[in-house]
Amino acid sequence: MDKLREYLEVAVEVAGQAGRLLCEARAELRRVRSAIGRDVKLQADVDSEKLIRAELGSRTGLPVIGEEEGGDPDLLKRDELFWVVDPLDGTYNFLRGVPICCVSIALMRGEDFVLGVIHDFNLGETFSGGEGLGLFLNGEAFVPHWEDRASKGTLQTGLTTSQDYSEATLHEFYDQAQRFKKTRAIGSAAIALAWVAAGRCDVYHETGIRLWDIAAGIALIKAGGGGARLRMLPEPSFAYDVWAGVEGMFPAP
Repeated sequence: MDKLREYLEVAVEVAGQAGRLLCEARAELRRVRSAIGRDVKLQADVDSEKLIRAELGSRTGLPVIGEEEGGDPDLLKRDELFWVVDPLDGTYNFLRGVPICCVSIALMRGEDFVLGVIHDFNLGETFSGGEGLGLFLNGEAFVPHWEDRASKGTLQTGLTTSQDYSEATLHEFYDQAQRFKKTRAIGSAAIALAWVAAGRCDVYHETGIRLWDIAAGIALIKAGGGGARLRMLPEPSFAYDVWAGVEGMFPAP
């Protein structure tokens, strides 16, 4: 447990470093490197991940799976620790000046979500926690409060860049949303999950979402007593259908 606390402290520090980089060089880092379909990549994504990989590598020696440089998918089959990094979740928000984006760092062991850190550098909020460690907001422990049924709850969701926008997809989106009192789509899966972990919302759902978008948030939700149901998709790589938060609000499998 002491080792996990040490790893959590490292992740919090490194996420903070990446957040400062993104804030201090915001204008320069908004340069678009690629724009394919609905997906946009910025210089910010690349520079932030380089910083995070260098720091985590030198301080922990553990392997990394990241949005920009990928990683070894076989790590999910092995009983060993590794980092999962989204250097800038909410890239399009960052590009357009929408202050809903963050740095996300998770520690996993195989398919288990061990701990997570989500650093919202716009609001100055850092959510952290993990198995047996509890939940923290800016270093202060807290316990989330969630609603007890979907008709009173808030769903965080969205349509990922890899999804189609067919009539069937949109009907499914509507069917799930209408079960809840409120529905939100904020453009950052990691912040959406952090807000569920904090009890500001109750359930998160997306399909086709990538591991680096969700790993830290799922670790936080589990640390707070919530649950998650994931189904790996055949493509693209590291893609999942995910429900996380109050398990009683998930639809039947």
